[in-house]
Amino acid sequence: MPKQPEHINFICRHNKTLAKLAQHAQLIEKLDHTLHQALPSQFSTHCRLANIKHQTLIIHTDNASLASLIRFQVPTLCKTFSAHLEMPISNIEVKVRPETSREKVVETSTTLLPKSAATALQQTSQVIDNEALSASLKKLANRFKA
Repeated sequence: MPKQPEHINFICRHNKTLAKLAQHAQLIEKLDHTLHQALPSQFSTHCRLANIKHQTLIIHTDNASLASLIRFQVPTLCKTFSAHLEMPISNIEVKVRPETSREKVVETSTTLLPKSAATALQQTSQVIDNEALSASLKKLANRFKA
């Protein structure tokens, strides 16, 4: 009988490194929520708290102009975060990281070829020795405008 997977809490109790990592992730999530509440709404959708090291917060934003505007708010943000933490925040780094959004759906559109291009691809596929390339060209040739 296969072994049942262990619950994450059980693993964290027995692995101090993993427990510390999970605790750090929870802290970042809590501080990210604080960041979104502290920033104006037009900023909060474009940035996230990436990490906290020593007394420095690292914020990622997807836009350089917003990064500059957030840098103007660093003194206020330091006070806000210091109030939520047991340690003072003395610095905030704002870094631009273009969004690699998980939410964006890439539309795949089928490109249709003109009849002349389809004919040229079909003819080329008949004279090529490589079977895989020939099959690909035939498949591509089937995409022509009627």
